[in-house]
Amino acid sequence: MKLDADDIEAVAARVVELLEGRDDSSSRLVDAATLARTLRVDRDWVYARARELEAIRLSDGPRAPLRFDLRRVRELLAVRNGSRARPAEPTPRRRGRPRKSALPPGVKPVRARPSR
Repeated sequence: MKLDADDIEAVAARVVELLEGRDDSSSRLVDAATLARTLRVDRDWVYARARELEAIRLSDGPRAPLRFDLRRVRELLAVRNGSRARPAEPTPRRRGRPRKSALPPGVKPVRARPSR
């Protein structure tokens, strides 16, 4: 198989499209976890802003799966952030029960005895 100049030019143009992100497949739908990884944010950040990010609900009901158009989300964030493509860093989420308040000064915590 031999490539002529037109074939090589077509391959080069396609490579440039892919590298610049102009490929039509970049407007594919992704789930919240993939979007969170792409934007480097917490998945909860994505869910909290699902309406703002124009999420697409795949079925009826409150727990229906959501999908996001990656290209559209980047456009929305760029406009919202004044042409900054990356959103602000998420605040860390605390999980579990809240900690009890600290002990008063001078009071030492009681250590439990090891079990037998």
